[in-house]
Amino acid sequence: MASAWDLADTALASSNRLYLWGPPGVGKSYLAVKSGQAPVQVTFSEDLTVQELIGHYMPEGGVFRWHYGPISQAMRDGALLILNEIARASGAVQDFLLGVLDNAEVASIALPTGEKLRPARGFCVVATSNTSPESLDPALRSRFEVEIHLTEPNPAIITNLNQSLRGLGEALKDSFKDPSRALDPRKLRAFMSLIRSGVLARPAALMTFGDQAPDLMAVLTARGIRFA
Repeated sequence: MASAWDLADTALASSNRLYLWGPPGVGKSYLAVKSGQAPVQVTFSEDLTVQELIGHYMPEGGVFRWHYGPISQAMRDGALLILNEIARASGAVQDFLLGVLDNAEVASIALPTGEKLRPARGFCVVATSNTSPESLDPALRSRFEVEIHLTEPNPAIITNLNQSLRGLGEALKDSFKDPSRALDPRKLRAFMSLIRSGVLARPAALMTFGDQAPDLMAVLTARGIRFA
């Protein structure tokens, strides 16, 4: 049976609007980047405005020239657009995205220049989030052709950690068997950086994982991974 990551790989090659969700650090954005396209990335917050996404005029040599924002640039160039943490976007931005994420034959952006942008060939959108698509407005959720729940780290992350320290990637994978105790892969890489710099394991665990340090040490011990 194909894993969720295998399904995500297949969907990325055949669908234009994907919603990937799962725990922080599992590699959702990495999956999109490794597709080979040069991606345009946006990370949402409530403070990000529609104008920042569309573009703006800037003074150059005594005249004002138009500069495309990340979303209008991606549409114009037919690029891969990665929308990180889309559930954090403001209501105004989510309303704006309805037009961006519509079917290719009707999707468009009206720019202040008078230009009306339509998606160029190759334009593809991958949205990532730590939360279920149920958190989106129903109209926005309906724009995504595929929804995939990723519940464990990307296999490439596991491989890279195993190369860093034998068994470390498998220890990370083991931790995801209990979602409430899953280790953050980003923090695990920071932990290893401290170990290489000469910090002892337990202080390194406390600095990177805080209250979750005992969970880290337990998972490493169960895998037979010990530090001097």
